Amino acid sequence: MGRRFCVRCGVLESSDRPIIDGLCPKCFTKERSIVNLPSKIEITVCSSCYALYFMGKWVNAGLRLDEILEYYINNALMKRENIYPGFRDVRAQVIRVGGGKVEVIVKGTYRGVTLSQRMITDVRVTYRLCPRCLKVKTGGYEALIQIRFEGSVDKRLGREVLELISRYKRIVSSITDIEEVKEGLNIKLMSQGVARQIANIIRKKFGAKVVHSWTNAGYVSGKRHSKLTISLRLPTLRGGDIVLLGEKDIALVIDVSESYVKLLRLNDGKEVKLSYDSLWSKGFRKLTSKEYVIVKGKILGYEGGYAVIQEIASGNIYRVRPHKLKDPGSDAEVLIYKGEVYLLR
Repeated sequence: MGRRFCVRCGVLESSDRPIIDGLCPKCFTKERSIVNLPSKIEITVCSSCYALYFMGKWVNAGLRLDEILEYYINNALMKRENIYPGFRDVRAQVIRVGGGKVEVIVKGTYRGVTLSQRMITDVRVTYRLCPRCLKVKTGGYEALIQIRFEGSVDKRLGREVLELISRYKRIVSSITDIEEVKEGLNIKLMSQGVARQIANIIRKKFGAKVVHSWTNAGYVSGKRHSKLTISLRLPTLRGGDIVLLGEKDIALVIDVSESYVKLLRLNDGKEVKLSYDSLWSKGFRKLTSKEYVIVKGKILGYEGGYAVIQEIASGNIYRVRPHKLKDPGSDAEVLIYKGEVYLLR
């Protein structure tokens, strides 16, 4: 049986020169196409962020028109029904765009041999704002996250929250505005789902209390439309803080981690470890330094189960229940809150 040859130029078939339906690779690329491209490629691109409208959604395909067209050609047009039978791994590279035309180099493999072919087709690009950029331009949003703090506003902690959010590309792309307000931060987003995701991330990292609410935003396509507001309250606790648990228990913050807070209850001297959920459910308030007084003193002795402590500065005498015994003459600190006296250290 004789070797096959190209019916156009007569060259014989070899391992690196397969015959493709009677043609050698060189003649094939002159007479036929590795892939059938349409006579005109039409795409829609956001005029602000250059997102591509593709298969019913806006995608980030690049920041230059050649990158966007290359993404579209390789993802929308490189279908099996458009590719010449027998070719595999067919891809296109855009080499020039201009004058209403796009020029590409198409490469594909046939029986282990790579063929390349230069192709030109018309292109039409329609520019309009994507929903995100439209919302940014008009100040619109679907969800609002309110970052608030237990106690005074903690700007350092606020920066940590924003830094954490910035690590997630999908989250950042959904944010339309970040506003610093007197009470903390307001973050506006296009997606309610992404807003819930942010709330969950912040709750796990900082032990925040989460409250959801909805406001009526009118009707869309005959259906009631609501905007989501998520209030996140951050505990902002650090070692040495004084908190009020419930209505009467005063506690000293001993240690703070991502999952729990360790406290010393000054009422009875017991150390407790509480998760943030438990802390919020019990109810707590971080006291400001204006609400209590801490005085330094010396332990004079013990009477009737009370420690007798004399304040160094004024000489005042305090009788407090000790949560640990110290030798007479030892240093001590007393906390005074609403007329009640507690041994602090």
